[in-house]
Amino acid sequence: MKQQARLISGAAVHRFTLVELLVVIAIIAILAGLLLPALSSSRDRARLALCLGNIREVTLMHLLYVDASGGYFCPAWDASFASWESSADHRGPGILSRIVPDSSAAKGRVFECPAAKSALYTNLAWTARYAGYGMNYQLSFSGPSAQPPNYRPCRIQAVKTPSRLILLADSACFLAGTDGRPAPTAFLYNPSSGKGGYADFRHSKACVVSFADGHAVARTDFTPRPADSSGFEDRIGYLSPDDSPYDPFWRDPSAAGQEDPSGGPAE
Repeated sequence: MKQQARLISGAAVHRFTLVELLVVIAIIAILAGLLLPALSSSRDRARLALCLGNIREVTLMHLLYVDASGGYFCPAWDASFASWESSADHRGPGILSRIVPDSSAAKGRVFECPAAKSALYTNLAWTARYAGYGMNYQLSFSGPSAQPPNYRPCRIQAVKTPSRLILLADSACFLAGTDGRPAPTAFLYNPSSGKGGYADFRHSKACVVSFADGHAVARTDFTPRPADSSGFEDRIGYLSPDDSPYDPFWRDPSAAGQEDPSGGPAE
């Protein structure tokens, strides 16, 4: 009886050997290596879906503004330094939300790309609330050097192909004096400017873009920006090699002498 009790007691205190523990740890590591890429991919898809939803809502706000303003697009920014998405101090609603009120827009929520807050981005005071979507600058100005009151107003009726004209896109810029990482920006510049706001293909090499007809898609046709020392050459660039999808008054330079069907920009 005593011998049986010792046998039972010995079985109750059986321990794993070092080899067994190492095998279990190795199995866990292998499973983690297999599952983490799938989890990361699912997270990226969720961010992309949320970004598409956000940009569609903001695009609808722009089209409501167009309807309320006699066909003119919302200015990218104005003489008070308020921009389309936020006030001059980046703490309140911008030009768009003043005309088209929206509770989530007034708090900046729909202007936030969920992938524009990662550690890859420069931490600026305003990016926590207004981060990530750039408005096509050529809907208000001829180029990045133009400022109020040099408006280039565009009416949607003058746009020949609204389904091709870019309205908004995931965007980023590089600011002097920062650590070399990009910063989200509210402005999207055209390729011939050679400057940024650039399109930011941050959703696993895809960039969410909306157009003047209201539709939004994730684009992967990346055009590099001019070479510089800021990095991100394979992710931050343009949506086209030329200005055709950016410029509402676009004329093909090879078609010299042809009349501009839009009547040209109103300066």
